[in-house]
Amino acid sequence: MMSPEKISSRSYSTGRLTEIIEKREKNADILQKEAPTLFAGFSSLMKEYYTPSALDVKYKELIAIGLSVSRCCVPCLAVHALNAYKAGANREEILDAASIGIEFGGGPAYVVVRENLIEFLNEIEEKNIR
Repeated sequence: MMSPEKISSRSYSTGRLTEIIEKREKNADILQKEAPTLFAGFSSLMKEYYTPSALDVKYKELIAIGLSVSRCCVPCLAVHALNAYKAGANREEILDAASIGIEFGGGPAYVVVRENLIEFLNEIEEKNIR
């Protein structure tokens, strides 16, 4: 499975999801140069948390989708929807996880899903990303 830090946009044509992933990669490169300790610390944390343990990566990514929605974090939602799909989650599972996030985040979380997640899932499925 790909960790959140190893997503590469090179295999995707342009779409909103791709734009978010490319911006994330560019900004991560800048942060790594300008604040290497901050970058290394957070990268290490992410690597550990997304290592299979009692929960495999698919379920960790589905949890992250719910949390991304509840916190109204669109870039987080893009990354975790892509990672969940790559880890074997299907569209229905991703939308189900998002619905739990809406429960906790209310109206603003619903807007995040309505305005973003369907578009991200369509892009992932159009490009058959696995």
